[in-house]
Amino acid sequence: MAHLFATVLPGLEHVLENEIKVKIADAKLQGSERGKVYFASGWPAEALMGLRTADNLYERIHRFRVGPHKLHLADIEREICRLDLSWAARSYRTGEVLFKVNASRAGKHTYSRFDAAEAAARGIARRDSRFRHNADGMHEVEFRLDIHHDDALFALKLTDASFRFRNGQRSFALAALRPTVAHALVWLSNPAATDVFVDPCCGSGTILSERLAYPHRQIAGGDLSEEAVEAAKANAGIHHRVGIHHWDARRLPIDSGSVHKIVTNLPFGRQIAADEPIPELYRGIVKEINRVLHNNGSALCLTDADAELQSAAERVQLSCTKVAALSLKGLHPTLYMLEKR
Repeated sequence: MAHLFATVLPGLEHVLENEIKVKIADAKLQGSERGKVYFASGWPAEALMGLRTADNLYERIHRFRVGPHKLHLADIEREICRLDLSWAARSYRTGEVLFKVNASRAGKHTYSRFDAAEAAARGIARRDSRFRHNADGMHEVEFRLDIHHDDALFALKLTDASFRFRNGQRSFALAALRPTVAHALVWLSNPAATDVFVDPCCGSGTILSERLAYPHRQIAGGDLSEEAVEAAKANAGIHHRVGIHHWDARRLPIDSGSVHKIVTNLPFGRQIAADEPIPELYRGIVKEINRVLHNNGSALCLTDADAELQSAAERVQLSCTKVAALSLKGLHPTLYMLEKR
């Protein structure tokens, strides 16, 4: 089995762990830390690409001890030079394989992460002449070196930007969630084939696009911004069970009690300027959520206006439960589950 780890937005580690359990039948979870989930699997890399909450996937190569001073950079170079990395170049037929090393560092060291990356790169090139370091340009292979105090983890990156941005074929409106975060919210809603699913503040439709990855009965969304609605239509594509509308989330053209799942990124913080004070806006949105929600339905709402959401939920007698606290673009929003009591 390959020993792997996936990176994820801090606060969503438990969501990714659950997704791994469900989607990777042979997976053995091996713990998590801030922004990372460790696991082992015998499945080929292609089969792991369905982990939509993960930002990137890596294969662990080697773990070793490191010292804190610049003189210990030579030890990093020697340690990496000991490794046979020929397998990482087998899929490339050319005689030369361009590579880069990204590094992170936490702790009291007299060298930078860039120094550590350079030391690792020297070790790779010394061991195998086919590898040529190209830190700032095009590369075919990317390695990662994470140093945490005296512990170092060296890994091979299995994914690129197209993995987390869904091949880059998207337009993003103001305050749009990145697809991996939107997927985590969708996954937490426990998607079912019978769902009538709505995002009342859909922006450019990232949540709707992620919900399309799973069976459903009906999907709809809308936004007050006409520009966002046009972006959402382009991103979600043409689908006979997806309706995207220009609407006000406080006056939804939806039958009462007809919606099973609501997932939405509410206007909050400095992401977006609301047309009116947040307390009044939230009272209107939550009142409408309560109206359209099925008796056994649920609504997942992301916001940093905690008190305002809780107050709005209390006014219409919806329970409001904290699900996860996130670190997102310098903000610290919380994900809440609203349900009928």
